[in-house]
Amino acid sequence: ARGDRGALQPRPARERSACGMMTAEEVLSPWVLQYTEAQKAELKPWIRCDGRGKYSYIEVSVKGARHNNEDTSYGDGRLFCVFDGHGGRHASQLLRKRLAEHFYGSVQGVDLQTQLTAEGNPPKVVAAMDQAFVKSQDDMPTEFPAAQSGSTGVACWVHGDPGKGASKVYASCLGDSKALLFDMRDGKIPPMQVRTWDHEVGTLNGAGVASGSRAETFCHNLTGGLLHGRDGKWTGMDKDPHGIGFREFKLLSERHHFAASRKPYNISNMPGEERWRVLDVEPTRALGHKLKREHPLHHPEIKEWQVQEPSKSMLMLSCDGFFSKEAFATPDHVTRFCADPQSYCKDPALFNGTCLKALLERLDETHKLPNPATVDMATLFDKIRNVVFSKLSDDTWTTAYDAAYQYLRKFAQEKPIPNITTQPVKTLLAACYFAVLLVSDDNVSVSVVFLDGLVRFGGGCIDSGICP
Repeated sequence: ARGDRGALQPRPARERSACGMMTAEEVLSPWVLQYTEAQKAELKPWIRCDGRGKYSYIEVSVKGARHNNEDTSYGDGRLFCVFDGHGGRHASQLLRKRLAEHFYGSVQGVDLQTQLTAEGNPPKVVAAMDQAFVKSQDDMPTEFPAAQSGSTGVACWVHGDPGKGASKVYASCLGDSKALLFDMRDGKIPPMQVRTWDHEVGTLNGAGVASGSRAETFCHNLTGGLLHGRDGKWTGMDKDPHGIGFREFKLLSERHHFAASRKPYNISNMPGEERWRVLDVEPTRALGHKLKREHPLHHPEIKEWQVQEPSKSMLMLSCDGFFSKEAFATPDHVTRFCADPQSYCKDPALFNGTCLKALLERLDETHKLPNPATVDMATLFDKIRNVVFSKLSDDTWTTAYDAAYQYLRKFAQEKPIPNITTQPVKTLLAACYFAVLLVSDDNVSVSVVFLDGLVRFGGGCIDSGICP
């Protein structure tokens, strides 16, 4: 458990695992350790398995095809965060330290068990999350070039009664990172009544806006071109089923007094990929960028989710690396892979919606893609590599791609194939590397939280690799 300022406290002896501390070999398996040790320093994946707090969790991060890993993560057993840096590491690394400090500082003297999530306008946990982001923005550097750096992020507080699993999750999202709940058995993201608070739209100081939705945060970015009605006024945005992109455009337009002619534009020339901007960064909300005259919005959108079956549910927080180049077309694709990688890799529609397929369609080479339903997992990975590798543009990408392929080839030889329930670390690494195999060109970072409240990893912490 944590005190008011978040200092990690030892667990009572009766709550400790009977098997005592576990070794890295027991948690990660020998071949995963051998794989990581064989990689060059910049390609070593970061892995943390932490069972010291109330809710055990795993962090995984791979550099992928970028020159540097600009993602960071935070976890203490109740508060969990993933930060996706851009334009440098300064903002995301500062957030890893300061956001938790500001959150716990905002609730000093508050009983974290009984008062933090009690009803309010808003609940104290919601106000504390909003303030943590705002105060972290105040901390951002103002000197060039550090001030060019920015970061999106997600932060989640997990609440549960003593001796039981989690009952609620409060998820705050700023930008295009993602948080969600999913069923470990089938990967489904549960539908539910969700309460939402958002300073940017004027709903922070209240009981929350209730709606039927799913247990996932929405990305704050633009999705397409503007749509207009017969009167010539903008009425919506293309490829925006929830209206989030158009809402964000209107918020930025009002904040920065855009001219009526100002419209989003797509900066990508990759087939199948659309990256729309109206600022000089893609996310409509982010921290940092202290020298920008037209800056992104700084307040998060905060959601409350009810956890119905904590023994079967998992919380996932991730950067947008899973979705770069549409490697995973939707969050559901990621969670389905985690729940059952073997079945996912047998799906005949596996390549649908990916930039890889769109590129091969332009080159008239789709016949080179394997039919996933007719090949085993190892052969699938082989054939994807054979199609892609010669098309990669530089050494940074080819070395990262080959590292991903080597891991997946070993993963495919496991009997039975691991999944998020049986071998979560191996499976999370496989999901990250599968995104790279399907030509994601971003850092890929993810944290998962076990919501059952059981002690894992012998009540200790196992780290492997270099923390980004």
